[in-house]
Amino acid sequence: MADHNEAIRAQFRIQAATFDDTGFAVAGLDWIVTGLEPSPTDMVLDVAAGAAHVGRALAPHVAHVSALDLTPEMLHQGQRLAVGAGLRNIAFLTGDAVALPWLDGQFDLTVCRLALHQVADPGAVVREMVRVTRPGGRIGVIDLTAVDDPAAAAEADRIERLRDPSHATTLTAQQIHDLLGRSGAEVTSVTAHDQPVEVEDWMERTRTEPVVRDVIRARFDEELRGGRPSGLRPFRDDTDALWLTHTWTMTVGRKTSDGSPA
Repeated sequence: MADHNEAIRAQFRIQAATFDDTGFAVAGLDWIVTGLEPSPTDMVLDVAAGAAHVGRALAPHVAHVSALDLTPEMLHQGQRLAVGAGLRNIAFLTGDAVALPWLDGQFDLTVCRLALHQVADPGAVVREMVRVTRPGGRIGVIDLTAVDDPAAAAEADRIERLRDPSHATTLTAQQIHDLLGRSGAEVTSVTAHDQPVEVEDWMERTRTEPVVRDVIRARFDEELRGGRPSGLRPFRDDTDALWLTHTWTMTVGRKTSDGSPA
């Protein structure tokens, strides 16, 4: 776990400056905020927040946001952007999502965006998210989700790790649903959309080595010529730029009255 956490920190130190308020970094935020149904009285926790894109998007609609992440450089980027936007109701804290430094039942809404696929123990993260949410409060998990074909899902993870060695495992939508249920939250909604990602930008964000970029491009071109599925559904646009397709799933649950498995 410690080694994996350090791999995450190393990778996201590299990426921190790319997490601004443009392009891929802000993709899906309107969809997420609408689906989470924030309330003006909500106390919100953004877990594994990165630069707190979700937390900052929620801040104008809620009472307060706490944003926690392993990587200080990501939090510094989020704090800089929050100051620039004039947000005064968000706080940033360095910490580990599997050991949240809050008592049980402190938050009305606990969210995690695009992080479960990075962590070594996603079940522990979800359990902690549910623990710190009050009974009746909401838990929102937004993440990449894997295709149901195990071979294609494994291949997608292999490619993701080539690009970003800190990538762990992309879960299926059903696996995320089950994690919430076992952790004491009843799933109330599941929505999904396809998110296109420009491959060159995707690899540049992680400073992927040129030889590895060539391997990834070749793998996608193989698929486009009729080869076996990669699980990432590549395509070329009208300008011949190469893209892949992630499926983002937003799973929202409500904590049961006593936090027992739903």
